[in-house]
Amino acid sequence: MVVALSGYVVIVVAGRALDTADYERFTVYWGLFFTCTGILDGLLHETTRAVAARRVSGATVIPAGPGKPARPLHVAAQAALATAALGLVASLLPVPTITRDPGGTGTVLFALGLASYTVQAAVCGILSATGRWRAYARLIGVDSAVRVVLAVAAWAAGLQLTAFLLVTVIGAVSWTGILFTGRSGVRTLTQAVADVTTGRFLRRTGTAMLASGAGALLITGFPVLLTATSGDAAPGSLAALITAVTLTRAPLLVPLQRFTPALIVHFARRKDRPVRALWRPLAACAGAAAGGGLLALWTGVPLASLFLPPELVTGAGVYAVLTCASGALAVLTVTGTSVLTREQHGAYLAGWAVATVTAVALLLTVADPVTGTALALGVAPLAGAVVHLAAPALIPSRIRPS
Repeated sequence: MVVALSGYVVIVVAGRALDTADYERFTVYWGLFFTCTGILDGLLHETTRAVAARRVSGATVIPAGPGKPARPLHVAAQAALATAALGLVASLLPVPTITRDPGGTGTVLFALGLASYTVQAAVCGILSATGRWRAYARLIGVDSAVRVVLAVAAWAAGLQLTAFLLVTVIGAVSWTGILFTGRSGVRTLTQAVADVTTGRFLRRTGTAMLASGAGALLITGFPVLLTATSGDAAPGSLAALITAVTLTRAPLLVPLQRFTPALIVHFARRKDRPVRALWRPLAACAGAAAGGGLLALWTGVPLASLFLPPELVTGAGVYAVLTCASGALAVLTVTGTSVLTREQHGAYLAGWAVATVTAVALLLTVADPVTGTALALGVAPLAGAVVHLAAPALIPSRIRPS
């Protein structure tokens, strides 16, 4: 709830503090950064799965292949340096163009934020797998709250776009707070061991990151995708639609993303009955989306008008449809988590890839951006979920009931 509410506040504050063109650039930068952190969430998910699997199965688990079991935090610390370098290279082209940042401040912030989030992803995965839910909740709560505080301070001080770029990346250093919680907390992180060797852990993490990247592109990075497929749109013309996507995504999908490690642990403990473990989360997602859609139909415009300038407010039907569409992405997230926990990494990637390709095809072929967005978010994820649901029948699980 804190994560979802914080996202709302930052978007509202940015809409008040920036002009329409800079606000659109900020939302794309925001989406691009969280698309990249979404890719790194593959490390979070695989860390949670690997450490939880070893704990559930006991110390007798023997990693397949030569070598010692992976220590996820050590792997993440080494990967952070590579992430910083890759982030600098990858962000040189899009970030200065989007932010009109010739000095490169946005690029540097982007790369450092990604490097820090690499470690944070492993920390979150270990905390989840070891059942330290209070520490995990505090970490992601601070991550979001820091952005709110700085966004409000930037608005009050009259600061402009660069300050909001800092707001975007600053939460990624929240993991450093674990260092001040005592020796037991640090020991839990450094001594956590996966159920596979380092080589296999890296390969599975790579697959999980590809799938998480596809998911992030549809969830947090959709403004980037929409902008890229609407090349002839005038500057600022997509701001209201992007805002609607962001606002309707937050209540269900943003908390669900942070809740994914809990789902992984849930499925890991029920690996002998995966179908029964799956239906309750799916029903909860569908019910929340349907109820949220009705609520958005009645309250979307009044609430948006209360906090946002008129040029960023769209119609009630758009809010309702996009809120319902978020349920499709939630279903895909749940089915993907299920097959990932069963070590069906190929099916996990295939489902997200099918959903992403379908979404891009719809955005490119449907002329109206609103209709294309609704179809891309509401129909494409269901195609990916079908792939995931077929996986237990098509791809035998490597996990045997204990």
